[in-house]
Amino acid sequence: MDDGKQLLGVLTMAHQDHFFVERWYRHWSAQIGPENLYLMSHGNDPIHREICIGANVLHIPRDPSMFKFDLRRWRSMGFIASGLLEFYKWMIVSDVDEIVIADPRAAASVSDWLVQNQPSSRNIAPLCLELIHLPQEEPGKITDDTTVLSCRRIFRPNWNYSKPCLIGAPGLFGPGGHRNNLGPRLLPNDLYTLHLKYCDLDRLTETAERRRKLVVEAEGAGAAIDTSHSWGHTLQSYHEIVARLTLAGEDIALPAFRAAMQKQRLKYTDQYIWGKAENDRLYRIPGRFAGVF
Repeated sequence: MDDGKQLLGVLTMAHQDHFFVERWYRHWSAQIGPENLYLMSHGNDPIHREICIGANVLHIPRDPSMFKFDLRRWRSMGFIASGLLEFYKWMIVSDVDEIVIADPRAAASVSDWLVQNQPSSRNIAPLCLELIHLPQEEPGKITDDTTVLSCRRIFRPNWNYSKPCLIGAPGLFGPGGHRNNLGPRLLPNDLYTLHLKYCDLDRLTETAERRRKLVVEAEGAGAAIDTSHSWGHTLQSYHEIVARLTLAGEDIALPAFRAAMQKQRLKYTDQYIWGKAENDRLYRIPGRFAGVF
């Protein structure tokens, strides 16, 4: 049955977020071809279609009240990815600011890694490298002709964002994509997820203001907004991270952090999550990754 399937497809959803959509499209279209990319355009943004030439851009109606938005969003992404697995062996299902990469020392791409490793687990959760912009350490700007990792390599490992985003079997995702119903997940040695939310302080500040306006709009539409959700405290969270963590050296293996994550606990029936892993350091991604993304 698998012989006629494409190896890998990638699915995401975005509302505006043009910088991240452009980087998502640039990375994945070069790796697997735009025809294997699926962007759920929340609000049918015409700029998404201008960016994602040759990709599959799906019109998703936007409800300004955002009623149970994260639940509905991830449930629909799980349904769509599960259907696409009739035609793909693997699907990456992630937010638009989350990019799966392979260590170039191990594989030239995620597709090559899958071919080389033939993983038996159908639920793969790469370690999250959450890029943290420290302007005093990395003052350069991310421009159209630079890769992100050529000028942003400082990160914190994030157990909660080491999501089970690479799936090889139909499944359902919980809100945020932090868990699914595919059972225990694999933490591979040579795959990583870059979380770009904090990768540029100027852009982060602009995004925080835009999200504030979305919350005001939703409240005006009669929605009851959960103001405790981290989505509405992005800039505050960044400053708390920077104040709390100390910059260490170059490291990506992090065996103690990985071991702490592997202490899984069962939260809901058939839904496994990582055990919490404490960390008080920022690290640098090795220079060999500079051209990867």
